[in-house]
Amino acid sequence: MLILFLFMAFDELVCVVDREPITKGEVNYISTLYPGIGYDELLEKMINDEVILRLAEAETLKVSEDEVAQMREQLIANTPGLAATLEKNEYMNEIYNKQIRVQIYTNRMLGLKFKDRLRISPAEISEFYRTRKDSLVMPESVTLEKIQIPVLPEGENYLFEKAENVLEKYREGEDFANLVREYSDDVATIPYGGRLGELSPGDIPPHLTGVMELKEGEAEVFESPAGYHIIRLDERRGVNVVISQILLKFDFKEKEVETAEKRALEIKKRWNNDDSVLPYKIETVGPLPVRAFPPAVLSLIDTMDTGQITDPVLEGMYFHLFKVENKEESRMPEFSEIKDRLSNVLMQQKMMKILSEWLEEEKQHIYIKKI
Repeated sequence: MLILFLFMAFDELVCVVDREPITKGEVNYISTLYPGIGYDELLEKMINDEVILRLAEAETLKVSEDEVAQMREQLIANTPGLAATLEKNEYMNEIYNKQIRVQIYTNRMLGLKFKDRLRISPAEISEFYRTRKDSLVMPESVTLEKIQIPVLPEGENYLFEKAENVLEKYREGEDFANLVREYSDDVATIPYGGRLGELSPGDIPPHLTGVMELKEGEAEVFESPAGYHIIRLDERRGVNVVISQILLKFDFKEKEVETAEKRALEIKKRWNNDDSVLPYKIETVGPLPVRAFPPAVLSLIDTMDTGQITDPVLEGMYFHLFKVENKEESRMPEFSEIKDRLSNVLMQQKMMKILSEWLEEEKQHIYIKKI
């Protein structure tokens, strides 16, 4: 708690709930956990959180550290880089644990006080299905199998070797900005030493997953459809990071592309013949809505039947082969298919309504002052 106290001592006070201060910095930190939510809505959430903590205290409810740790583990499992960020920022770590504690208290108190009201009848589910049918239509979807064939086979990938060599030069002490000027193909960032700017955890693109786990000054090689990115983590600013890059773009020779395409066509032939020992892994993609696929892929699979394999599609350093595993036309789901999901949606709506009404009533008896 010392970190929390010292942080607030030099921060702008925006609200007081009972005797508990809420600062502008705290609201800004919370915003990284709830992207897309505005400042006023976040502040209201934080006020509600403090009210819940006081109500839980009045009920003498307790939440153990083990309970917090268990929920925390479940939550961060699907958020790459968050665990490392929390470990390196003690203040953010305290805020995150507090959010988890509030959620556990909320669930427990709703069950304790409103157990009889937290029930969904079969009639409610049926009525919800009947009145919302038009919005429940399942879009056209497709399930694919995919094989990736690299343009440059393993052992011949000179571009990756170059990226590794440039990274090693940096690790041996060469200036990153000098390496940017000498090697980077990213014209837009060369004048700025490769600087990409400040990114929040939610802004990190999929191909840079793992960058949040770097330490300040560390660099690693990442791959994207554009090329190899040597990313350096320049600075941490709360949960955000400032990064720079050296980009080595994919720019294959015509002969390399032709050779790889022939190799991909040979793999397609073997796959069509049900060869059980292919040299590349088969991955399953989907089921996904048809509109989720990029135009280049969609244009190929749109007119194909189940079991057919596309011609090779070049993206980044790979030729891709796609096999249509299954197609589902747009349709209205049967009630039995989505009954459980509808029940969960209705329960969430009911819980939020009960919680909102209860908090508004209880807030009338607690000192709350926005500044």
